[in-house]
Amino acid sequence: MPPLPDPSPAPGHAPGPGAAPLDAPAPQSVPGPEAATAPEDIAAPGDATAPEDTEGAEDTPTLATVLAAGAGEAVEVVTVPGGHAVPVRGIGVYDPGETFAARDHVLVAIGVDASSPAAADVLRAAARTRAAALVLRRGATGPAPRLLDVARHVPTALLTRAPWVEWTELIALLRAGLAQTGGAEGPHAEVPLGDLPALANAFAALVGGAVTIEDPESRVLAYSRTENGADPLRRLTILGQRVPRWRLAELGASGFLRTLWTSDDVVHRPADARFPERLAIAVRAGEEVLGSLWVAADGAPLGAGARQALREAARTAAPHLLHHRLRTRTGATRRVQAVRALLDGTDDVPSAAATLGLAPHTPCAVLSVLALPGTGQSDPARALHLAALQATAHHPAGLALREEDRHRLDVLLPLGAEDRARTAKRLGRELASAVRGAGARPLVAIGAVHEDLAHAAASRRAAHLVLRVLTERGTPASDAGPAGDGGADGPGVPAPGFPEVAAEDDVRAALDALRVTDAVAALAPPPDAPVRALLAYDEEHRTDLARTLAAYLDRFGDVPATAKLLAVHPNTLRYRLRRLHDLFAIDLADPDTRLLAELGLRAAGLLPWRRG
Repeated sequence: MPPLPDPSPAPGHAPGPGAAPLDAPAPQSVPGPEAATAPEDIAAPGDATAPEDTEGAEDTPTLATVLAAGAGEAVEVVTVPGGHAVPVRGIGVYDPGETFAARDHVLVAIGVDASSPAAADVLRAAARTRAAALVLRRGATGPAPRLLDVARHVPTALLTRAPWVEWTELIALLRAGLAQTGGAEGPHAEVPLGDLPALANAFAALVGGAVTIEDPESRVLAYSRTENGADPLRRLTILGQRVPRWRLAELGASGFLRTLWTSDDVVHRPADARFPERLAIAVRAGEEVLGSLWVAADGAPLGAGARQALREAARTAAPHLLHHRLRTRTGATRRVQAVRALLDGTDDVPSAAATLGLAPHTPCAVLSVLALPGTGQSDPARALHLAALQATAHHPAGLALREEDRHRLDVLLPLGAEDRARTAKRLGRELASAVRGAGARPLVAIGAVHEDLAHAAASRRAAHLVLRVLTERGTPASDAGPAGDGGADGPGVPAPGFPEVAAEDDVRAALDALRVTDAVAALAPPPDAPVRALLAYDEEHRTDLARTLAAYLDRFGDVPATAKLLAVHPNTLRYRLRRLHDLFAIDLADPDTRLLAELGLRAAGLLPWRRG
C-alpha cells in the first residue's frame, strides 16, 4: 500500500504538530515515566463530549461509526469511558517527540505494545490531548495491568490492533469510517459491510443504471442486475470478470483512465455507435484508490441526478471495498502469520490457534522439507510448491510455511488421537514423493511430536537439526563406499543409514553429536581455534592440512586407510602429520587434543568426512 497522506480534519479542529502525518515513520521511542500526567491534569470523561465543545455534532462521525466502517474487525475495544458516541474528527499518528493537540482524534501509536511498561504513559499523554481513542499494538500477553489501571481513570478510549492487520490497512479503515459523516441514506444504507453484490444492486437503484464495481486492476468485483439486458461490452466484462484488454487500450489512449484515476469527480463517456453512455468514478480512502464504480445506461438515458447519486455511492463504497480487500487479502495473510507465530514461538498461542481454527492443546509435529537440485532442468522452488500443495490439499489440517531464501518448506501438522508418529512419517514420505516427482532431490525431517501448539517451535527446531544432519552428513548414495566414503558430488542425498525421510530417532547418534558440537562451539576459548589456524594456513599456503587431519581422525588414525582415502602415498601422509605437530603443536597421541580437534573440524564442516 502506498504511504497515506495527512488526514483532513474538520474545519476548526486541525491537529497540532504532534498529530503526525499518516506516512510519518514509526516512532522509535516512547515517553518515560517523567512524561506521565497526574490524574488532575487529565480531562474528566464528561469533558470529551461536552455539547458546547462539539460543533455540528449531528454531522460528526463517532467512534461507533468509525469502527462500524470496517475497523471494528481490526481492533479490540479495551475500554471506552466516554461511550461509543464520542465524536471523532481526525486520525493521527502518535509522536512522543512532540507536544501536540489532538482533541477528538483517534491516535495510532505505531510500535507501542499494549503489554509494554511504557504503554500506560502513552495513554496518559494521549488523554492529556483529549484524544478520542488510542490504538496500540496488541501484546502477546494482553494489556499490562498498569495500562488497564490508567485506562480506568482517563477519558480516552483504549483500543488494540489485531496482529494480522498492518498499520496502513488499519489507518485506511479508520479514515474510511471518518468519511462517513452524517450516515448514508437510501437502499445502500442497509447493505451489510462487504456485501458487494447487494451494494451494486442498491447503487443501481440509486443511480438509475446498471452498476459494475471494479478493483484498481479493472477486475470485476460485483455487478447489478439489469432490467433490459446487458449491452455487449458489459456482457464481455462480466463474463470475463474484467474489462477486455482492447477496451482498456481504448480508454488509456483517449485519456479517460488517466482522468478517472486522478479526478475526485464523476467522469462521463458519451454513447457511441457501439455502446451506451458510461459514468465512472474512482473510490478512494484518502489518496489511495480502492477501485471504481461504473454506470451504464439501462434501456434509457441516465437521469439528471445520476452524477450526484454516483458521488454519494463512491463515498459509501469506500468502507465496503476496504472491508472486502481486508477479508480477501488478509484472510490468507492472517493464517500465514498465525502459522509463523506458532513456529517462531509466540506467547499468544490462543489467538494464533483461533485464527487457524484449532484448539491450543492440539497435538502437533513440524516437518521440514528441503529440495535440492536434481538431474536435468529440475526446479527446487517448483518442487517445494508441489510439496506445499500436497501438505494442504491432501492433509487439510497441514499448514505450510515457505522459506524462499533456503528452498525450504516447514509444515505444521496438527495431529489427532491416532498413531501420531506414523501419521507424521506418512506425510513425510508423501512430501518427499512430491519433491522427487518434480525432478528435485528431497530431504524431509520430522520434528518431535508434542501435546500442544505451544511446543510447535520446539518441534520445528528439532526438525531443522535433523535436516542439518541429513545435509551435512549425507552423500550421494550411488557414490558412497562401504565405510561411508563420500563421492565427488558432496552433500545431497543421505548416505546408507541416513534415509531421505527421517525423524529424530532415525539419526539419534548423529543428532546428539551435532547438538554437542553446537553447544561447545560457543565456549571460550573456542575449541575450533586450532582448526581456524589450520584453515588460514591452508588458504595462505595452498596446502590441505585441515582436510588431512579430518580424514585421519575419520579413519581412527589408520595411516594406510587414510592414505587410500586421500589418494596419496602413506609417506606423504606421515609428512603432513609431522607438519601438523611442528606448525601447530597438535599431538595426535593425546586423547584431549584429538577430541578438541574433532569438535573443531565438525564445527568447520569437515567432519564427518566427505570427499570433494
